[in-house]
Amino acid sequence: MLKRLYNAPLLLLVIIAAVLAVGLWLLGASFLAAPIRIGEVTLAKSIAALAKDALFVPLAPLMYALIIMSIASSVAISRGGMGAKFVRVFAFFLCFSLIGMVLAIIGYFLFSGLNPLPAPSLIGSNGAGLVSTPFAIKIYNVVTSALMISIYAGLIFGLALKKIDLGEKADQMSDLFIDGFRKFLQITIPLAVFGSVTLALNKPGGVETLTNLVPILLPYLFAMGLVWITMVMVTAAIQGHGFIFVLRAVLPQALVAFSTSSSIATLPATKIACDQLGANGDESTPFFTIGATINMVGTLIGLLLLSLYTMKAFGLEFGVGEMFVVGFQSLIFATAAAGTPSASVVLLQEILVSQGVSAEYATYVTGLIITIDTLILDRLRTVMNTQSDSMSTANGLKLYYKTPKTLEDA
Repeated sequence: MLKRLYNAPLLLLVIIAAVLAVGLWLLGASFLAAPIRIGEVTLAKSIAALAKDALFVPLAPLMYALIIMSIASSVAISRGGMGAKFVRVFAFFLCFSLIGMVLAIIGYFLFSGLNPLPAPSLIGSNGAGLVSTPFAIKIYNVVTSALMISIYAGLIFGLALKKIDLGEKADQMSDLFIDGFRKFLQITIPLAVFGSVTLALNKPGGVETLTNLVPILLPYLFAMGLVWITMVMVTAAIQGHGFIFVLRAVLPQALVAFSTSSSIATLPATKIACDQLGANGDESTPFFTIGATINMVGTLIGLLLLSLYTMKAFGLEFGVGEMFVVGFQSLIFATAAAGTPSASVVLLQEILVSQGVSAEYATYVTGLIITIDTLILDRLRTVMNTQSDSMSTANGLKLYYKTPKTLEDA
C-alpha cells in the first residue's frame, strides 16, 4: 500500500486531498475544524489541524538535518579547487539569480495593489500595525537564523568528515536521507493540503481566502517569464545560435521539470538539454548536478515575492533596501532548499520570522500557500531552476573553451 502511495504522482495526491476537503466542507463536516473535546475538556487540536501539523511540526528539524547532511557531504567529497570551468558556470548561476531578484522586486511594485493574503486579524492576531524592525536587527536575525546556523554546521561538519576521509559514506547517507525526505513529503504534503483547506474553508470568508491566492501568479509569471527570456537570449548569443535553437534544446527539459516538480528528478533531462546546447553531457554532469542543489533562481523569486506579500499583509513597513535584504536572504536560503517538491516551503517561515512576522501568522500563511504551491507555484520554480542549470552550464563551458567549435570536440 505504502509503495503505491510513494510511486503515485504527488500532484494527483494533492488534488485528491483538496477535493476531499472541499467535498466534506460542502457536506457540512465542520467538526473537522473544531478541537476534539469530551464535554468541556479539550483533548487535542482539530483533525484538520493535526493533519496540517503532520507536515509542519517535523518539517523544520528534518530540513535542518537535510541541509547539514547535504552541505557536509558535498564538502567532504570535494577534491581540489572549484576549477576554472566551475567559476564560469557559477558566474552564470549568480548572474541569473541577481537578475531574478531585481525582476521579482519590480514585479512586486507593478502588482503592489494585490492583496492575496488574509489579514492577521482573521486568526486573532493584531499584526504589526506600523511597527518597523530596525534594519540592523533584520540583518542580525538573518545571519543568526536557525537555517544559517545549519549551513555553518554543515560546512564545519563537512570539513571534519573530509579530515577523517569519510566523504563517500557521508554522500551515501545524504542520498538516503534525501530519498527518505521525499517519501515523507509524499505523504505529509497531501495531509497538510487537506488540513489547510479544511481550516480555511471553515473560517469566515474561507472561500474568498483561497481564491485570493490565485492572483499571486501574476508577479510570479512576470518575473520568471522575463528571467527565462533573458536566459534564452544570453544563451543564444553565447552559443552563436538562434532563439529557436535554444528553445528546441530546453523545452523538453522544461516539460519534465513542470511534471515532476523536482530538480533532482529532472537531472537526466538536464543532461540531454546540455548536449543539445552544444555542451558534452558527461562533461556537463558535475556542474548541473551542483546547480540542482545550489542554483535556485526560481526558488529565490518565489521566496522573495511570497515574503514581501506576507510582510505587507502583516503590516510591516519596508523600503527598497529591506526588499534587497529579503532578496539576498532568499538567495542564500534558496541554495539550502532540497531538490524535492515544495521542500522550500519551510524556508518561507524562516524568512518571515526573521523579518518580524509572528511565528503564528507565518505558519498560517505557509499552510495556505502550500495549497497553491504544490499545484502550480513549485512547478514554475522548478522549471526556472532547471532551465538555469542547463543554460548556465552550457554557457560557462562555452566561455571556458573560447572557440566556436563544439565542446564535444574539445
